[in-house]
Amino acid sequence: MDAASRLLIAEGQVITPFEGGAWVEFTPLAGCQGCAASQGCGTGLWARWRGARPRRLAIDSHRPLHPGERVAVALPARGLVQGTLGLYGMPLIGALGLGAWGEARFGADSPAVILALLTGLALGAGLTRLVARYHGARYRPRLHEPPGR
Repeated sequence: MDAASRLLIAEGQVITPFEGGAWVEFTPLAGCQGCAASQGCGTGLWARWRGARPRRLAIDSHRPLHPGERVAVALPARGLVQGTLGLYGMPLIGALGLGAWGEARFGADSPAVILALLTGLALGAGLTRLVARYHGARYRPRLHEPPGR
């Protein structure tokens, strides 16, 4: 399996360039063929619920980009999974861990359990933010240039 096959790639349009990258606008998919056949994978339902508004995302680029330019943007699939697990996992583990500690320490019917759970949630979110500050660049989408271009 080559490196390109492990990338999630989407096409968008450059809206506003800046030094080292640009804001790119993406039109979300309305769904897949399963959605069209009413078998639904959830993407079509999500698109109908949120509306088909374009989404903007800041990307990194090693070359200058121009407004209106169509670009392909790539994100490593592994980075998406790791980022998602970190974003949701650390606060969840913090909340459950301190919540369980609070229950063991104060009893299940104590209001201190809720306070411990919320404290764990906040600590997990803070840790996520700290990790993102130092390692967030690996989870940012970048301009995708096919080989030979």
